[in-house]
Amino acid sequence: MTISQTLVDKAHDLATIFAQRAGLEDERRAPLDETVRDMIDSGILATLAPAIYGGHEQDFATAARIIQILSAANPSAGWVAAFYIGAAWRMNLFPEEAQREIFADKPFVLSAGQAAPLREVVRVPGGYRISGQTPWGSGSVHAEWIVFMGIAKGGDEEPAPMTFVVPRAETEVLDTWHIAGMRGTGSNDIKVEDVFVPHHRTAPFLNVLEGTTAGQAVHANPMYQFPFIPFLMVEVIPVVTGIMRGATTAFEERVRERQGTISGAKAVAKQATQMRLGRALATADAAETLLVDLMGALKPHPGQRDRLYRNAMKMKGAYITDLCRNGVNDIAKGIGGDGFRDHSPLQRYFRDINVLAVHAFLDIDTAAETTGCLHLGLPTDDPLI
Repeated sequence: MTISQTLVDKAHDLATIFAQRAGLEDERRAPLDETVRDMIDSGILATLAPAIYGGHEQDFATAARIIQILSAANPSAGWVAAFYIGAAWRMNLFPEEAQREIFADKPFVLSAGQAAPLREVVRVPGGYRISGQTPWGSGSVHAEWIVFMGIAKGGDEEPAPMTFVVPRAETEVLDTWHIAGMRGTGSNDIKVEDVFVPHHRTAPFLNVLEGTTAGQAVHANPMYQFPFIPFLMVEVIPVVTGIMRGATTAFEERVRERQGTISGAKAVAKQATQMRLGRALATADAAETLLVDLMGALKPHPGQRDRLYRNAMKMKGAYITDLCRNGVNDIAKGIGGDGFRDHSPLQRYFRDINVLAVHAFLDIDTAAETTGCLHLGLPTDDPLI
């Protein structure tokens, strides 16, 4: 059996367990300690880690399959797993010295990070001093490293966006995660105040976007020299398609059991319900087909650093997300009042997909506007391509 298949099988085993914890993690607003321990023990978090650091060095498609399986069972756990799996790729954006620090004792990385810029980044001898508070730190509860972005100022150089990786002990994770969906991700605000970051734990953000950092050049495998935003689709889109599949499965199970409170009629006998289930099954299949196509397009090639390509991958992701949001919302119209009780997984899928669909990386309106502007030769100020 291949390493890829072994990891996928491990994901199936974990999915059964994670599904049982979804309600409690939603209530606690963070993954349980045992959930993260199970991820570590299974080996899935090393899926994308370089072999030189003890990782499995598998392809993007394998990572996507694992993430989708987990997300279909428990979207929040799938999202956190996605960012921990992806962290083993993202740490290679930083210089080799930082990589060796981060991977010194294990082939995986528990990391949280944010796209919003810090309040202040000042150039100082040997590195930078950073301060600020940023939101959306998914996986922050168990993170050991935190990634920040900010505009560096000072010295003789022009202001420039930079990326930083900082030990968790030098930051403060704030209990701010109160939100309608994706509650179990522990995506808290993270604060730093006048923290020194040495040069070897930084990377120029424009090089990050292009996939041309010094840390990426260390690795011979072209997978590690990929642009940042297209890579992020490996993490986030399988969560979205997993939600669509999970909601469809839960809806089918509910349809088989449901009976009208007043009429006593069985749901399976209603034509509208049959049609709704048919649409859901077709949408789940279509979304997974599009995911496979997207993973096929995320392969190293000469044009991978072109802004049109980078944006096209983001647009594909946003389109798949919108498809799945509409699919889950259609399901929600037919689940009845009991489907929105706390014990029902359907209401959780409904809340989760609608929160994810407005994420900065996944918003269909922003992606479509940028795509239109680029194709028409008009200027665009989208910083995430």
